[in-house]
Amino acid sequence: MACVFALHVSAVNSQTVHSELARFRPIEVWRPAHETNFGKRYAKDIYGRPAQNEPIVVLHETVVSAASTIRFFQTPHYNEADQASYHDLITRNGTVVHFVSRKNRAFGAGNSVFRGPNGPEAVKTHRIYPASVNNFAYHISLETPADGNHNGNHHSGYTQAQYRSLAWLVTQSKIPANRVTTHKGVDRSGSRKDPRSFNQRTFNSLFNRFSQLNQTKTVSLPPATFAGPELSD
Repeated sequence: MACVFALHVSAVNSQTVHSELARFRPIEVWRPAHETNFGKRYAKDIYGRPAQNEPIVVLHETVVSAASTIRFFQTPHYNEADQASYHDLITRNGTVVHFVSRKNRAFGAGNSVFRGPNGPEAVKTHRIYPASVNNFAYHISLETPADGNHNGNHHSGYTQAQYRSLAWLVTQSKIPANRVTTHKGVDRSGSRKDPRSFNQRTFNSLFNRFSQLNQTKTVSLPPATFAGPELSD
């Protein structure tokens, strides 16, 4: 009898989680990056060759607070060496901060290459700077915990709310799992480690569940919630 009861509770819990995920949509806010910190996507590289790479997702972390990141991206940087941005950032409470429209090119990973089933992929769009994945990348960053403001290899990790919003974002993009990578994974300089302490198993589990829900579409999503909370240090 106890075994039957346990199975019943497990089934109820599973249904509850399924229902919550089906209705899930994170709070989303727009904090547009300054126009110096992003650019257009190019149809051809600097040599005139078509740049038709399928999109990839590149995962990052901020190292500093979300508020500091927002201030930096909204600050004009007329020196090209200082220009940087992500498309989206996920705060510790799961809020999604949009900086750059996905139709544009965020400056998230210079000197980078994606090594996938199609071989090495990178596009050179600047005569001085090396080829990178930026022309076909969707850059998403996770806000680093307070104990991660350093150059070490590890910190306490990300919140469940962040993993949930991240999995939701990636599945909404329709980019397949085999084209989801990290800044460390595409970096050619050997200096990037992010996102550190990333729990791949947690992300994969949520990504797979959201993917299944998107295929069934049995429950319609609520409209996007755009809010303007103050994001403090």
